[in-house]
Amino acid sequence: METRYNKAELLRQMGAAWTELDGSLGRLTPAQMTQVRDSQGWAVKDHLVHMAAWERSVVVYLQGRPRHEGLSVDEGLYRTGDEDAINAAIQERHKDVPIADALADLREVHGQLLSLIEPMGDDELYRASSDFQPEGQEERDERPIIGMIYGNSAHHFREHQGWIESLVAAG
Repeated sequence: METRYNKAELLRQMGAAWTELDGSLGRLTPAQMTQVRDSQGWAVKDHLVHMAAWERSVVVYLQGRPRHEGLSVDEGLYRTGDEDAINAAIQERHKDVPIADALADLREVHGQLLSLIEPMGDDELYRASSDFQPEGQEERDERPIIGMIYGNSAHHFREHQGWIESLVAAG
């Protein structure tokens, strides 16, 4: 995040991006979500699973667990930092998930993240990301946790919504 958001602005950004994404998804048919694919083989459902996985990685991180657990990928793969390989593993692992389950999971994990943010104040949101992990569990990250939250929620929703809209329009 470029601007120093406070909790109220973070929640506003998350709410606006979520409302827009959820509204767009509500206008799609199950066929549009599962049958139209891009050149990499991704359907709308794959985008939903992907967003849920990365948002879940923040949930588990805030709970003091390593992010690879939330992504459901091997720790070794996660530590490579190869996001394309991580994303491919997420897609492969969830390729047979029904669309209703993918939607429900995204909604559930989003609610979990909001529940974790609710008791936090601005000062806590600007603590170093690594402060939320046991010593030595993840590589030290001094960036404020608010950036990880924003990047894997509001920013990520907007990014994927654009791709989803393009995918459906092309199909």
